[in-house]
Amino acid sequence: MRLYLVRHGEAEGNRQGRYIGWEDLPLTSVGAKQAETLARSLAYHPITAVHSSDLSRAIATATAIAAPHHLPVRPNPDLREANFGAWSGLTYEEIARTHSGPLRTWIGDPERHAPPGGESLAALRRRALRAIPRQDGAVVVSHGGTLRALLAHWTGRAFWELHVPLACWIVVEWDGEMAQEISWP
Repeated sequence: MRLYLVRHGEAEGNRQGRYIGWEDLPLTSVGAKQAETLARSLAYHPITAVHSSDLSRAIATATAIAAPHHLPVRPNPDLREANFGAWSGLTYEEIARTHSGPLRTWIGDPERHAPPGGESLAALRRRALRAIPRQDGAVVVSHGGTLRALLAHWTGRAFWELHVPLACWIVVEWDGEMAQEISWP
C-alpha cells in the first residue's frame, strides 16, 4: 500500500520559530501558496482519501490537496501536532530560559518525558498510529513532530535525527503495519 504523508504549509508560529503544538493557527500567505504547490504536485497521483489533523493549518493544506481529486477532507484530532503544554507558543530560547530542567529531561528521553502539561513522544506516536488509514493511496496531512514520530517508528531512526520541512510530502510503501520503503520526492 502507498501512503502519502504531508506536512502543512507555513503558519505564523513556524515563521517565528515557535512551538505551536495544539494552537490553531491559520496558514500565512506563504503557507497558502505552499498548499497550492502541494496540490499541484499531488494532482496526478492516485489519491483515494485525504485525512488531516483537525487544526486549521492542516485542514487548509488538506483542502487544497483534496480539491483536484474531488475528495472530502477527513479531520482527525489524533493527527495533531505534539501537545507542548506550557511550552506552546514559546521559542526554544524562551523555553531554555524558563524551563531549562524539564527541557533537558525531555530532550534526553522524549519517549518517557513530556513538556509540563504536554505529552511524551510515546503518547504522540500511539495516537498518530491509531489515526493512520489502512487504505492504499491515502494522504495524511499533519505536523512536523507527528510525522517525525511516525517516521522514527517505521524506520528505527531517532526522532531527533529526522527533519520534515514545511509543505513537504513523503511516500511510504507499507504493509499496513510497518513501512517497507520511504521516499522524499
